[in-house]
Amino acid sequence: MDDRWLPVLEELRRRFAADTDVVEVEAWLSSQGYDRRQIGEILSLLYSDTAPSTAFAAEVGLTVTSLRVQGPHERGRFTTDAWGYLVMLHASGAVGPNEFELLVERALIHVDGRIGLPDIRAMAEESGFDDGAVGGAHPLIH
Repeated sequence: MDDRWLPVLEELRRRFAADTDVVEVEAWLSSQGYDRRQIGEILSLLYSDTAPSTAFAAEVGLTVTSLRVQGPHERGRFTTDAWGYLVMLHASGAVGPNEFELLVERALIHVDGRIGLPDIRAMAEESGFDDGAVGGAHPLIH
């Protein structure tokens, strides 16, 4: 989730009850100057279970981080397992946002066709992010 929407989400939670019609919320966001794309993004975060409030995060000592989703040029390239592994590395703290982007970019450049879990694991191991790899059963990434 993009941190820039946290204040907007908090305002919406204060202003509207949980059972408020989405049309009312959309109309209010529009009156505040948000465009259709932004409104869609905000509403999807507001009504999803993955958007914690900042108060809850502070109360339990969590750091709210953004979630990187695949761009259109990446959707057909990564297998589900490979993308899930990247997200797991990021969520565990083993890979920061910049390293995550470097791994994604490296995979897109160096792997032809679909990018699978063995490809991503090999890259993560070579970069020092994955020490749990077994033996030399990884494909050669150049």
